[in-house]
Amino acid sequence: MKKNSSFVSLALKMFAIVMMLVIVGCNSSNTSQSEGDTSSSTEAPAQSPGPIELKVASNNTQTSWYQFSVALSEVLKGSSPAMNVEVLPLAGGTGNVQILDQGEADFAVLFNVTSKWAMDGTVAYEEKYEDLRGIAGGLNDYFIGIIARADFLESNNIESISDIKEQEIPVRVITNPVGTLAEYSTRLTLEAYGLDYDMVESFGGNVELTSNDVIKSAFQNGQADLHILAMSKGHPVITEMALSTDLTVMAMEDEILNYLGEYGFSNSVFPADEFNGQDYDVNTAGMLAGYVTHKDLDEEIAYAITKAIIENKEALVNGHSSVADFDPSQAGNEEVIGVPLHPGAQRYYEEAGLLE
Repeated sequence: MKKNSSFVSLALKMFAIVMMLVIVGCNSSNTSQSEGDTSSSTEAPAQSPGPIELKVASNNTQTSWYQFSVALSEVLKGSSPAMNVEVLPLAGGTGNVQILDQGEADFAVLFNVTSKWAMDGTVAYEEKYEDLRGIAGGLNDYFIGIIARADFLESNNIESISDIKEQEIPVRVITNPVGTLAEYSTRLTLEAYGLDYDMVESFGGNVELTSNDVIKSAFQNGQADLHILAMSKGHPVITEMALSTDLTVMAMEDEILNYLGEYGFSNSVFPADEFNGQDYDVNTAGMLAGYVTHKDLDEEIAYAITKAIIENKEALVNGHSSVADFDPSQAGNEEVIGVPLHPGAQRYYEEAGLLE
């Protein structure tokens, strides 16, 4: 009996020791897991998101649009949220509408007149692009330029395009290809004077649609008489032409300006001394360039882009001097942009007190 009792006692003691070891092990495991959850997880910490990637459509690399858009892209790198903006050297004042519509760019530079045409589905557009929304208008000024060789005007005693029609004078017209605003400006301007391409040819003249390089050489070689385009102050093509050819920038009469006003152009004055030999102001039709986007652009992104534009005029001027005429207080005006404001842009203008 005593032997059995001792054996039972020993067994109980061993059982107690084993249970204690199990309990201690479990507690140790739980404590280690708990501490790991709060202070030493092996999972990598969450990474902060990188800059937002965007694209802006402008025009070729020699234009003001491309250059001030590059300046804006630098500003947006430091915005909140930060943005990396790729500046696309395409497709210009009319083609950028399709670039936006097809989602190939997030925002774009457009003229207020072409934006309005696109919304209405008129002139350059066979369908309505009603999803366009404005960010900021009036970045720089543009004008319809009627550039003529001075010797052509003098030899034919021409003071106005109307003289060409009335006297059926043969004239060699040259401008950019179909689809450009230069070509639409040419057609609309001739139309305002009661002319069209067929009539020009019936007088013994011709109309050539070609590149800027060909236009420059044609004027320099005496192979063209009249060039109609959408031009900025100090336009590089006209500047170069005027260095070797005596040119005249022709004015438009009030009735012509009124006619073009029906298409969204404004009455403007092209200032003197922009080109060699041009020491006079010129009454002509004008338009404004600005940034436009699609209605589906994120509201916070549209807000940030608008803020960057309005609060960094100096940086944009450094990109291209033509932005010196930009008036941030008018940038949210629908007439200046040509389309309704994007909600994100509108919120910025309202907060900044720039909308009535």
